Amino acid sequence: MQVVIEGDGEVPPAVHEVADLQRGDLGMDTLGLQLAEAKDLLTRMQEVVVEEQVRSCLAAKVACPHCDRPLRHKDQRSIAMRTLFGTLRLLSPRWHHCPCRPQERQTFSPLTELLPERTTPELLYLEAKFAGLMSYGLSAKLLGELLPLGRTLHTTALRRQVQATAQRLEEELGPEQVMFIEGCPRDWAELPIPDLPLTVGLDGGYVHACDQRSRREGWFEVIAGKSMPAEGEAKCFGFVQTSDTKPKRRLFELLKAQGMAANQQVTFLTDGGADVRELPLYLNPRRST
Repeated sequence: MQVVIEGDGEVPPAVHEVADLQRGDLGMDTLGLQLAEAKDLLTRMQEVVVEEQVRSCLAAKVACPHCDRPLRHKDQRSIAMRTLFGTLRLLSPRWHHCPCRPQERQTFSPLTELLPERTTPELLYLEAKFAGLMSYGLSAKLLGELLPLGRTLHTTALRRQVQATAQRLEEELGPEQVMFIEGCPRDWAELPIPDLPLTVGLDGGYVHACDQRSRREGWFEVIAGKSMPAEGEAKCFGFVQTSDTKPKRRLFELLKAQGMAANQQVTFLTDGGADVRELPLYLNPRRST
């Protein structure tokens, strides 16, 4: 198997050998690609593609964009990039700024400026997704079993990545508000015909510590909900009542992500608890509980 990279103009294509597969008689154990072969193939293809991307990028930036003077080379370092298909060591040169323009720093590294993070978004997404469905240990084993990560995925590293992702999402969440209803009934009447009603179930429960020494020690309340549109995928959310400072905002953003309109009917089903009943207040003009 080969990867052929075709350049612009009269540059001849570059051919890279990425795999050599040999098969004998057809059988259940020789049918198609095996997992180890597929992982090796993806790793090698990733290396070739990224190497070409880096080469093309640096070649385009080697001259000053203002005067076209070649930039002087200072030194070269390597940076590690964690991807779905392997951990790559990329050579990152450092160049002197062109003297035709004043700069705050004498040197810069174009590759580190373009790749400020060291883990690709796809890998971060899968780490966060699986860690939300199972334990950190099982998530690390499963991802390491299926993907050619190129390194052992430790549970502590996975936990740090998930916490960093959760913190970034928390910072992107808007401020808490008492009321999220905006506009007036005249504006709502002019909106397009809304989708079918949204149905949201809300309930609360208590999580107790396994070594609880008294009835008032070692427990906390969790409020969870599920938004179910008439058509499409349902979405779930949850928060700890005593620590979350943006519960109403969290629920509003979930409904907004499902396309909730101001003239759309939203029905909340609760167990009657005071905290749960107050949560959906002033989220939608056509709310019913």
